[in-house]
Amino acid sequence: MPIPHLHPTPTAAPQDRHAASLQRAAEAYLAHTHPRTPLRLDRVTFSGVVYRAVPDPAALRLNRALAEEVVLVALAGEEAAILSGTTAVAAGRDARMLLACALTDPDEQDTLDAYLAVLRGRARARLRRAWSEVEVLAAGLREHGELDAAQVAHRVACAQGIRASLLN
Repeated sequence: MPIPHLHPTPTAAPQDRHAASLQRAAEAYLAHTHPRTPLRLDRVTFSGVVYRAVPDPAALRLNRALAEEVVLVALAGEEAAILSGTTAVAAGRDARMLLACALTDPDEQDTLDAYLAVLRGRARARLRRAWSEVEVLAAGLREHGELDAAQVAHRVACAQGIRASLLN
């Protein structure tokens, strides 16, 4: 009689879970710092960040600052992966498409890649400065599996309070 072999169900490796939590937390943090309509958080989970509204292409074309903020937030996960030295998980919003949608002048379309590179650098710099907030959000996400907007705001405020008390 053959001996039955038990095969464990495949689960995400701890490194994958950690990387995913950092990337989702980075996106949630940048969205939290830009509380405009298409960036207002509903919740953040391992499967992605859920917003209360989708970006309106017409609004992105009319308001360059809004478009840049939306693209910065969309780039956050990829940039967090670079900062943490991990592979990027499945992306949420398509940053390239959002930026292309916001650019109306044909000359601007020609510089899309350069513009995107500048926004990547800005996103990476913001995340680097606020990495402690990202880590606190990621720890909460790993602990609870989901954070709503109020929990994100509370954890960011706590991380900033701890940093302020340590620096003073």
